[in-house]
Amino acid sequence: MNVRPARSDDLPSLALLWRAAWLDGHEGHVPAELMDERGPEHFAVHAEKYADATLVAADADGRLLGLIILGDDDGEVVQLAVDRRARGKGVGGVLLEAAENRFRGRHRRAWLAVVPGNTRARRFYELHGWRDTGPLTYQAPTSTGTVPVPVHRYVKDLPS
Repeated sequence: MNVRPARSDDLPSLALLWRAAWLDGHEGHVPAELMDERGPEHFAVHAEKYADATLVAADADGRLLGLIILGDDDGEVVQLAVDRRARGKGVGGVLLEAAENRFRGRHRRAWLAVVPGNTRARRFYELHGWRDTGPLTYQAPTSTGTVPVPVHRYVKDLPS
């Protein structure tokens, strides 16, 4: 497995992978209004928007296995998505470690948000040393404003 910055030729695959993983973790756990806003076009636009902040994991044949979007300004893991066929094979852990390494020395701590019903993701982060600091409401942007989404904030201290 190779972790590298996303390239422009990755964008169509990134959008598809991101949307499928997002639906797996959010369907039934976020307001219907947000689900309606998160169609294929949303992920295509945002894959391009975040391309410079995205790392991907690819197999030896170049097939994308996962992605992680980094908020370098504040140490946020904006999104972590792993292809359904690659889950449980270490891809998420490798991407999360790459993010932590990139943030180390720039931020004292990294953070991310997870919807409460995404128990698979919550277990994954906890197994990788992240801790739940409690609930908060994320204002998810939409085409008409925002939708309040209950989430849990997870953090991980990053020693120098």
